[in-house]
Amino acid sequence: MHVIEKAHDTVQVETQSEYLNIALMGGGSASKALIQFFETHGLQHFRVHITGVADPREDAPGLLYAREKGIFTTKEYRDLFALKHLHLIIEITGREDVFAELMRTKPHHVKVMDHATARLFWELIELQEQKAKCERRLVRSDGLKSVGRMASYLAHEIRNPLVSIGGFASNILEAPDLPEDLKPKAQIIVDQVRRLERVLKNLWEYIRPLKQHRTTNNYNAAAESAFRVLEPECKTRGIDITLELDRWMPDSVFDGDLIIEALLAIARRLMAFMKSGQMLALRTEVCWDSVGIYIKEDSGVISSTALENMYNPFSDHKNDHAALAAAMSKKIVDDHGGDIKIANEPGVRTMVVIELPIEREFLARECPQNITKESLNVMTGRSIQ
Repeated sequence: MHVIEKAHDTVQVETQSEYLNIALMGGGSASKALIQFFETHGLQHFRVHITGVADPREDAPGLLYAREKGIFTTKEYRDLFALKHLHLIIEITGREDVFAELMRTKPHHVKVMDHATARLFWELIELQEQKAKCERRLVRSDGLKSVGRMASYLAHEIRNPLVSIGGFASNILEAPDLPEDLKPKAQIIVDQVRRLERVLKNLWEYIRPLKQHRTTNNYNAAAESAFRVLEPECKTRGIDITLELDRWMPDSVFDGDLIIEALLAIARRLMAFMKSGQMLALRTEVCWDSVGIYIKEDSGVISSTALENMYNPFSDHKNDHAALAAAMSKKIVDDHGGDIKIANEPGVRTMVVIELPIEREFLARECPQNITKESLNVMTGRSIQ
């Protein structure tokens, strides 16, 4: 309860949250995104509870996710009306005939939010989150610029004397009059100089700005290209690999080569921990104005230390190229305005979730409707002409 003072008067304002039970009509990726949003975000005046999801498609991502979370699911939308204390149904199929049928048959006490209104509120939420993300990125960017300038200075200052040391050590090693007992020591100097030169090269690769060549591309095409490269590598190691593409994927503007490079690096980073007989899965999913690319391995054997250093370019001295490639993948995603998260279930799976934006100019293009007339008949229990 807040206390507000105004003109010497004290007014008490009740701010206790009210329960709001919501059912979703449509079980696509937008439905899944809404469920996840209310799982991770609290509202000021309402405690939202998703009570049910209706969709005639058994494989709808929102329906499957709701089922995993123990939320009531159904093919027949009228079943939602039987839910106890239902306050609101959000219609997110985008079909006018579905919305009209819902308005005609709903109970009097149940309110309905249509697809356009839900999309509007989602856009406002996204803008707020993007603002917060940009502010965090600016703070981080300022810090990274300082670190980058310092690293560039150090790399330049160290490289010149290092080249001289390496050259002198090589000359000494090749000298005909060098005593035998000194040759191993000279060789150590040569080897360590080469290692340091490789570290400096990796450092420079990591801190240099990326040059993007953005064109109209499709994230499905990028995932499919990565899959074709990984398939023979997995076959050689006895690893099964699968690819699942969201058929409603719109075109977007991004650097296709860089995104493919990032997908390959992340997949290979996971494959380094996998054994023969295990499975690597790639999947894409559209969620309104963003795309999720999921790369999953089904062993869950990656240690917590390895997960913490997944994107550390200097975490693996035995395979520094792989470590740098994984770090560069995060940099590529960041530069595209995206984000990378790791979901780990020890002993079960490790999944890398890549979230990337769809360029705004493509949002105006309507995706094909994902509910057919036959499916609509199943949902409503009547024939829609």
